[in-house]
Amino acid sequence: MLVLDKSSIRFALRGLMVLLGTFAAAGALLAQGGRFSGHLDVLTHFALIYLAAAAVVLIGAMVAAPGRAKLAMALLGGVAAAASLALILPELMRPSPPHAPATAARQIKVIQFNVSRRDARLEERARWIAKQDPDFLILEESTPAMRAAVLAHLPRHMSCGMTCETVIFTRTAPEKVDRPRRGRYGLGPAIAIVHMAPEDGGYILVGTHYTWPTNVRNHRENTDRMLQLIDPLPKGRMIVTGDFNSTPWSFARAREDVRNGLERRTKALPSWPTTVGVPFLPIDHVYAGADLRTVSVERGPNLGSDHYPIVAVLTPASH
Repeated sequence: MLVLDKSSIRFALRGLMVLLGTFAAAGALLAQGGRFSGHLDVLTHFALIYLAAAAVVLIGAMVAAPGRAKLAMALLGGVAAAASLALILPELMRPSPPHAPATAARQIKVIQFNVSRRDARLEERARWIAKQDPDFLILEESTPAMRAAVLAHLPRHMSCGMTCETVIFTRTAPEKVDRPRRGRYGLGPAIAIVHMAPEDGGYILVGTHYTWPTNVRNHRENTDRMLQLIDPLPKGRMIVTGDFNSTPWSFARAREDVRNGLERRTKALPSWPTTVGVPFLPIDHVYAGADLRTVSVERGPNLGSDHYPIVAVLTPASH
């Protein structure tokens, strides 16, 4: 029977800390190459994991006995922390668009929710949505049962795309509904667009669902297709929301933020996953035009999907 003494355990723990520090530092440093490479940009999405690993390694260095392992842990942890923060801090320090008070007039509520093709807890979801009473509800990966549950609890007009996976519910009937095709590769993004009449605010609602960023070619096509569709449209009262499968510290997301002519109203708001109890990836976003002010943006409860819903309240800046 193998018996490990305390010195052997300490040696093994130091080795694990050095390996963890190497992983975190290498990942965070390579992620900087996302400025030039779509494949390296995939690594940026794990910035919070690198930062958490760096914190563990630095704590380990503080309690470790003096020696080469302690020095290696301190260096690796420091490099990992610095490189991770270089990715994350621009989002945290990004100026927020002008906010409106909670008493602002003519507020609209927008709920975005990727329901993950799961029909569990349908009644609970539908009751929560009905209680929220949104003006606009955007669902991704919706199923026939999910859509029927919403309509059973909440009288709305449903604008359904080719597959109805991405669908927009509106309080009043849209003036126009666009159901665009899915781009060159036929793989995404799934997009639905509704145009509201001037008497209903003149809003343009865009719901979308991008593919995973690990599929670099198609994810890039998702961005190109989205920009192609919204570029000709007036941006003042446009709202674009959905599951972008992209964190705000991704260089690709930052470039799209600049190009789309809108302001992202979600700021480092984790929405995925629900399965571990604490979401750590902000991949569901809400964008809005310059004629809209933010009253509030919040994460909703766990409703049986692997995503949390996002609830945004906006109000027109001009009347």
